[in-house]
Amino acid sequence: MTSWPVVEFSSLLAEPTRNGVYKSKEFHGRGAKMVNMGELFAYPRLPAVPMKRVELSTSEERRFKLEVGDLLFARRSLVAEGAGKCSIVMEQTEVTAFESSIIRARLNRSMADPLFYFYFFNSTPGVHALDTIRRQVAVAGITGTDLVRLKVPAPTLRFQNKVSSILGSLDDKIELNRRMNGTLEAMAQAIFRDWFVDFGPSRRKLEGAADPITIMGGLVQDPERAQALADLFPGTLGDDGLPAGWEEKQVGDVTVLLKRGLAPSYSDNGILVINQKCIRNKAVNLAAARRHDEAKRPAKDRRLEEYDVVVNSTGVGTLGRVATVRGLKEQATADSHVTICRADTSKLSKLVLSLFMEGQEALIETMGHGSTGQTELSPASLSAMTFTVAPKPVQLAFDNFVVPLRNLVTSNSEHSLTLAETRDLLLPKLMSGEIRLGEAVEVAA
Repeated sequence: MTSWPVVEFSSLLAEPTRNGVYKSKEFHGRGAKMVNMGELFAYPRLPAVPMKRVELSTSEERRFKLEVGDLLFARRSLVAEGAGKCSIVMEQTEVTAFESSIIRARLNRSMADPLFYFYFFNSTPGVHALDTIRRQVAVAGITGTDLVRLKVPAPTLRFQNKVSSILGSLDDKIELNRRMNGTLEAMAQAIFRDWFVDFGPSRRKLEGAADPITIMGGLVQDPERAQALADLFPGTLGDDGLPAGWEEKQVGDVTVLLKRGLAPSYSDNGILVINQKCIRNKAVNLAAARRHDEAKRPAKDRRLEEYDVVVNSTGVGTLGRVATVRGLKEQATADSHVTICRADTSKLSKLVLSLFMEGQEALIETMGHGSTGQTELSPASLSAMTFTVAPKPVQLAFDNFVVPLRNLVTSNSEHSLTLAETRDLLLPKLMSGEIRLGEAVEVAA
């Protein structure tokens, strides 16, 4: 590190650190939003995302209310490297508190840029500093007392601001991509629900709509294209309540593969093998994947394909998470804690299966069986799920709308990975002084 002054972290605080609030179950489900460990690990730069709620007293709200710029540290974790994990509050739209497994550090803005210290505690020197105070008993943990005694660099506020601006600009672009992807995914789900769940075009015909643009719910504004789409949807419902000619099918009836992945033989080489850590927020994060030696156990039909659906199938908390394989750049498979679902494309669009399964994630999370800690989701349970299957021309029209949306999501995600790699390259170099600010600006541009 360069010759910056080194100070005790406590000297940069606006007030003492504070552990979060514990509230028993009778106070849950209403009131203020509560940052839990899930949010802390999922969102290093914490936006105003949906959270669980707890009822707080006036005193608790005053003491535990978060502000933009607050640093949050994981006070304890089942895995050693999780203790001390640092996040920063980036956005607040309503009263939000934090739970008892989290430590809050509020910095004095006249001498410390919170974003700079967020990046410091996520850099190699910062992580090493946290390593020195991490205690391992039944679970790994840190204390606020030890945290404030850490020695940290104290460059000029001007320098801090420039570093946080450079790195923050990259993270801002990543956040913009995340929000754009959220909008695109919501659009895809909205079209899916209108066509295949609510039978919107058929119901609008039944209600007397004649204008094709109205029948299609304003999805397209070109009259000829709207008419071509509207003609695909029957204007009557059968005795089963489905549009005429549509059928209710089980997932097992329209898939060619519905089974767990393999028991991997881990290797430094070989094909990627995704695990339950890879599946979160309906996406597959290959950064958490390992590699499998196919010479010892061939993947065969368990080799993943584009638009396969993967479902976490073991354990409380992770069971039921659903994601679709997209943007696969190399051969991959899944381990035995993950179920692979592959559509029979002679009967069903892969995209229709993907949107159906992703939309059922909350239900699938409840479908596990077994004792606590041994909960399993069987392929048979997934196979028995039912949904409505439209004729192939309707499915093809759906694909024509949604494939471009999904492709843009994949492109945005790949762009975000590149931005994250650039940020992670610059972070240690800026913190150590190995790269000058001007050079960093050029790299980040």
